[in-house]
Amino acid sequence: MNIPCKILAAIIATLLLAPAALAGEPTPAAPKLYHWVGADGKDHYGDVLPPEALTQARQEISKSSGMTIKQVDRTLTPEERAAAQVKADADAKAAEAIEKAKQNDQVLLASYPSEAELKRAYDERISSLTETLKATRIGLQSQQQGLASLLIAASNLELSNKPVNAKLEASIKSTHDLLLEQQTSATQQESQVAKLLEESASTMEHYRALEAAAAAAAAHPGTPPPTPPPVAPPNG
Repeated sequence: MNIPCKILAAIIATLLLAPAALAGEPTPAAPKLYHWVGADGKDHYGDVLPPEALTQARQEISKSSGMTIKQVDRTLTPEERAAAQVKADADAKAAEAIEKAKQNDQVLLASYPSEAELKRAYDERISSLTETLKATRIGLQSQQQGLASLLIAASNLELSNKPVNAKLEASIKSTHDLLLEQQTSATQQESQVAKLLEESASTMEHYRALEAAAAAAAAHPGTPPPTPPPVAPPNG
């Protein structure tokens, strides 16, 4: 029997397209079993999850193999979600601070190729602050002497039964106010010098640790040495 060419071509095309059509159809899901722990603390199994188990931790088990195919954690409470978010934010800030401190270390090493240069930079800052403090103390001493003279003058007037005039009173007040300002300024400058001395010592120690870590890394390539805690580079 002879089959016309057109019919034969149509049959061949249908046979060729059939596998593709079958492949495009969704594969039925493999049967599975749910396992969860109920409010009673006991293990439960079922083909369908009851409403009260939707938020519980569960396992999805293949009925054919008996193997766990999926693990689902329980739904967090609003309080737990809030706590998790707080922790995530804190961890992100801590990671950011560590990264910034590492960048500060890179700036420190790049800005001061040697320990001597770093020490020179701190010595210059300490010297500048110390000179400013000296000038403030000299001014403070002058104001103290001036105030003492004004007070003696006012005392002499009172001892002579003479009134202290308004001009002298104004001078005493302005000199006293300026003296208090300079005392506050001197105290602040003393604190700045003390902090800078402490910063200088800690930064120098940290710089030596960074140099030691760099030397260890160069001596043993491929094995990163422990990195010392970062510190901020000196300003100025």
